[in-house]
Amino acid sequence: MTSQHYLTDRKERENIIQSIGLGNPIATITVDKGHRNGPERHELTSTGIIIIYNAYTNKLVTKLIARPGQVRRFFQDGKTPQDLIALAAKHQALNFNKI
Repeated sequence: MTSQHYLTDRKERENIIQSIGLGNPIATITVDKGHRNGPERHELTSTGIIIIYNAYTNKLVTKLIARPGQVRRFFQDGKTPQDLIALAAKHQALNFNKI
């Protein structure tokens, strides 16, 4: 299941994500910002994509093209894969995170 927001408002971002490749999940965190629909599950993939799901319904909320700082938040143990940081920096330099 996918949110209506993502289906209607994020077509350009989804096209870029498809060109990058979704990759495989490598880390997951739960984020609770007090949203009325509840907490979110954020999955980071091997290609630097963050896939966000509602933690209660498992509905896809959105996908993001990660910036280096976002990648680091998934690895509190300090073992952040440096190749993934470099990839996120490359994507940021291309302004992919602004789409």
